[in-house]
Amino acid sequence: MDSLIAMRATGSPEAFAHKMKISRSTLFETIQEIKLLGVDIKYSNIEETYYYADERRLIIGIQKLSRQT
Repeated sequence: MDSLIAMRATGSPEAFAHKMKISRSTLFETIQEIKLLGVDIKYSNIEETYYYADERRLIIGIQKLSRQT
C-alpha cells in the first residue's frame, strides 16, 4: 500500500482495492485508520491516485529481539 501511494500508482479506489486484494470498503476503512494516526493521504481526481500530502508515513515492521540469558 505504501509503495503504491508513494509512487502515485494506486489508480481509482476500485483499482487500488483490486491491487490490494481487498474490498473497496476495507480500503476506505484502512485509509481512514491511517489518517487517524496522523498520515495525510489525499486522493487526486485528476491523476486518479492516492498520494501522501506531506512527508509523514506509517511504518509497520517486525523485529526479532535478542534473548538475554
